[in-house]
Amino acid sequence: MNSRVLELAIEALEGQRAEIELEIQALQIMIKDGATPQTVAAGGKRAGRSAAQRKAQSERMRQYWQRKRASKAGDKAPAKSKSGPQSAAARKAISVRMKAYWAKRKADAAKKAKK
Repeated sequence: MNSRVLELAIEALEGQRAEIELEIQALQIMIKDGATPQTVAAGGKRAGRSAAQRKAQSERMRQYWQRKRASKAGDKAPAKSKSGPQSAAARKAISVRMKAYWAKRKADAAKKAKK
């Protein structure tokens, strides 16, 4: 049991050593190239973008969505609303149809329950 604990401790320390070595390599690259910390992609992190790059990407996406909306609008005509103001007679007709529909469904369910 005691040897297993020591093995786990060694594994953890070796993992930390690997991380430290990566950081050392990143710092050595910075010193050699004269780069700033933001431009070095260390530890799997992505390098930052400049304000000009962000603005250019923003403009590209704005144009992309403009084209997408324009093509979607040209594909079909605006749909008519299915509901709207109804007369009292129309509402009454719908009510009668729905009452008949639900009465039939209840009768069918009762038949199935008896079988």
